[in-house]
Amino acid sequence: MCRITSWMGQSCAGASDIGFQSEQGLSALASGGWLGVGLGQSRQKYQWIPEAHNDFIFAVIGEELGLVGTIVVLVLFALLAVAIYRVVSHQEDLFARVLGGSIMAWMLGQAAINMAMVAGLLPVIGVPLPFISYGGSALVMSLCGVGVVLSLARAQMAPASRSKPRWRFAKTARKRT
Repeated sequence: MCRITSWMGQSCAGASDIGFQSEQGLSALASGGWLGVGLGQSRQKYQWIPEAHNDFIFAVIGEELGLVGTIVVLVLFALLAVAIYRVVSHQEDLFARVLGGSIMAWMLGQAAINMAMVAGLLPVIGVPLPFISYGGSALVMSLCGVGVVLSLARAQMAPASRSKPRWRFAKTARKRT
C-alpha cells in the first residue's frame, strides 16, 4: 500500500525511499532535453536509478537521446503495431486472428505500462520494455511472439501451397514380369 500512496504523492510512514526510483526516472527524462546528453553519457544510470538497465531503460534512453530518442522508440513500437495489425487483419481463421491480436496487445500493453511507469503515470511494478530491457527471458518471449506472428504471415501468404502435397513419391507398385 505504501508504494501506491507514494505514487499518489503522499508520504508513507517508515518508508522514505519508496518513490526514489520513480523520482530519479523522471529526473533522467527531464535532464535529457530535446537531443539528450549523448550515448553513454547518462549520469542517472550510474549513480541514481536502481535497476536502470531493466525497468527504467526508457528513462536512460530519454536522458541519453532526449525527446527525439523517445519519439523514435514510440514510432518503432507504433510500426510494430501496424505490422502485426496488417498480418492479423488478413487472417481468415478466427484462432489466428485472436492469437495475433493477443500478441499485439501483450507487447504494446507491456511497452505502454513500462513507459507510463517511467513517466510517473503508473506506480513502479517492474514490467520490462520489450526488445530493449536487459533480461533473457523477457527478450526470448518477445522474440517468440514475433516468430508466431511471422508464422501467421507466412501461412497467410501461401494458402494454395497447403492443399498441394509436399512430397512426391515414386510409384510404389511396379509390374513385375
